Amino acid sequence: MDASEFRRTIRTARSADERVAWFGALLGRAVGAEIEVVGGSAIEIYLTASAYTSEDIDIVGDRTAIESVLRAWGFREVEGRSRRHYWTDILVGLVDLVGLADRSGLPPQTIQTPHGPVRLSAPEPLIIRRLMRAERESSTALFDQAVALAKMGSLDWDYLESEARYEKVEGALARLKKAAGARRSSAGRR
Repeated sequence: MDASEFRRTIRTARSADERVAWFGALLGRAVGAEIEVVGGSAIEIYLTASAYTSEDIDIVGDRTAIESVLRAWGFREVEGRSRRHYWTDILVGLVDLVGLADRSGLPPQTIQTPHGPVRLSAPEPLIIRRLMRAERESSTALFDQAVALAKMGSLDWDYLESEARYEKVEGALARLKKAAGARRSSAGRR
């Protein structure tokens, strides 16, 4: 896919979350390897842009291959305040290549788009990060996003409880369970 075809395609996305999902699918296809949309970008796709809009698109995957595709599509590399490098495009916004792989140990979720599949971070690490930020920032909105993610169901509660203990947000997880109507069950996803 060349730059003009990419631009024509991405312009037809009807919403910000659809644009992020399509970008992930198109990028994965162009790279020819698995990439994963993580962080706030994954939350945006899960909850839709009407509930949350990320400021950038967080991607994990083969940096060299991804940068080659972004360059070919006309993205510009920019240096941020922290000396980190990002890629930017007027239609897509800021792309942050955050690593080679998601380190949660949980398998990503895959959703289908008109342009192929896109892999998204498992919801559990996203929930924990939201609970951490909600506590630190005293933010009801961040807690509500964690609850909305939890209501999607099929979660690994052992993972959530272990991470909540490690991150010292057990109380927030208990409140989330109550708010989401979740019941504790044995190991694995429920």
